[in-house]
Amino acid sequence: MRGLLFIAAGLIRLLSWLPLSLLHALAWPMGRVLYWLPWKKHAVIQTNLGLCFPELNAAQRRRLHRAYLVEQLRLVLEAGAVFHWSRERIARHVEVTGWDEVLAQADQGLMLVSGHIGNWELLNIWMSQQLPLATLYRAPENAALDRFMTRPRERFGGRMVPGGGPALRHLLSQLKKRQAVAVAADIQPKRGDGAFVPLFGQPALTMTLVSGLARRTDCAVFFCHALRRPGGRGWRLQFERAPDSIREPEPEAALAAMNQWLEASIREAPAQYLWLYKRFSRQPDGSKPYRQQPASATD
Repeated sequence: MRGLLFIAAGLIRLLSWLPLSLLHALAWPMGRVLYWLPWKKHAVIQTNLGLCFPELNAAQRRRLHRAYLVEQLRLVLEAGAVFHWSRERIARHVEVTGWDEVLAQADQGLMLVSGHIGNWELLNIWMSQQLPLATLYRAPENAALDRFMTRPRERFGGRMVPGGGPALRHLLSQLKKRQAVAVAADIQPKRGDGAFVPLFGQPALTMTLVSGLARRTDCAVFFCHALRRPGGRGWRLQFERAPDSIREPEPEAALAAMNQWLEASIREAPAQYLWLYKRFSRQPDGSKPYRQQPASATD
């Protein structure tokens, strides 16, 4: 593993030296090749697109599938920016809306809720430059890989909080100190840690952590994302205040607005969402939407 991480570190350093416009252009032919290669994740992508976009015909879903692979490769090629770009270089490539309202509420503590759309790593890096930030994440089992991934995320002073037993205590402490935490809204929790709330009309097991923290700390909650701008010009960061319903005691009512925001963000740039994630693998009736799947992207 250490040898592979050493090679990966060298490649990521190389990516950081190349213009973003070139990297985004390179992703297009790479994505077309990947579409025709046998890969088990093609089936997951197909299933997700079928569940979320039943109004699209087969040809339209294939086009979205191909566009998604290009955007996913752009995300990978943007690792150089996440790992190595300076504060100033990042600033030149971001366009930000809604941040003034975030700062106006900062004295009551902030919960910044995002999803796996656009470049969520770049979003987190930028936010960690602006204020003291603790970000919840799912730590890999391999300790060397965990250090490899955590170091760039924390290079501007942010702190990564691995999920698990102590995580809630860390996040509560951060919010009680009137500081900021970041949480991804679309990680599927374990049963017992979430509620089934519609997403694209599908039952989606959704974490109750966001609404629980909002009620316990009275922090300000903002939804945010970093969508990729065309032509390799960087990213558009957008922040919007969550409605007061996020504090409702009933989980389904509290989390409905969060999933509605996430769905609207995805529809704004559907190719930029993480469609290879099995978001709907747990269902209230025990069904398995990913069980029987076609073998290739071209079926």
